[in-house]
Amino acid sequence: MAQQQGQPQQGGGCLVAVVRPVVVAVVVPLRLLWELVVLIARGIGWLVDKVLLWPLRMLWRWVLRPLVVVPVGWLWHWLVVVPLTWLWERVLLPSLEALWRYVLAPIGRGAAYLAVGFGKVVARLAYYLVAVPLRACWRWVLVPLGKAFYHGLWRPVLFPVLRALGLAFLWAWRLGGRIWRFIVVAPCRWVRRDVWWPVKAEIRRVAREVRRTLLG
Repeated sequence: MAQQQGQPQQGGGCLVAVVRPVVVAVVVPLRLLWELVVLIARGIGWLVDKVLLWPLRMLWRWVLRPLVVVPVGWLWHWLVVVPLTWLWERVLLPSLEALWRYVLAPIGRGAAYLAVGFGKVVARLAYYLVAVPLRACWRWVLVPLGKAFYHGLWRPVLFPVLRALGLAFLWAWRLGGRIWRFIVVAPCRWVRRDVWWPVKAEIRRVAREVRRTLLG
């Protein structure tokens, strides 16, 4: 049993003995090469920053910016912003206010007064050209004609004629009703009472006799 447990340990030791030279021969040089590359890259980065970028930053900060950016900003402010601000505040804005106050507002008020005046004129014309003639026509033409028609034609002529026609129609309606009752209703009642009812009673009696004879 002890010999069997010792055999895997001996095999593991052989494997380590085989792998260790490979690691030392391959991995360690690669690791050293990577560290060298990283060190060289850092050195190059430091050289680029200190030799190239730092002088450029100093050139921008102490030479180009004071000589270019600041003068350009100063020129933009005093040659563009300040004149435009002065032009807006001193010329354009007062001109627009004056245009509104002395031109557009009076034109608007005049247009409003003109519209109101035009509406009053139209209303006045409509009153005198439409309402007044209609009122006069109603007062002096239609009302007298209506009164004349009522007193001269309706009361003495049309109303008696229409009343007589109404009474004649009512008398004719009553006469027609009496004739209808005498010619149609009374004979129908006589036929129903004196003919149909006896016949119907005889038919029922005969039917009962036949049913009694057949059924026993």
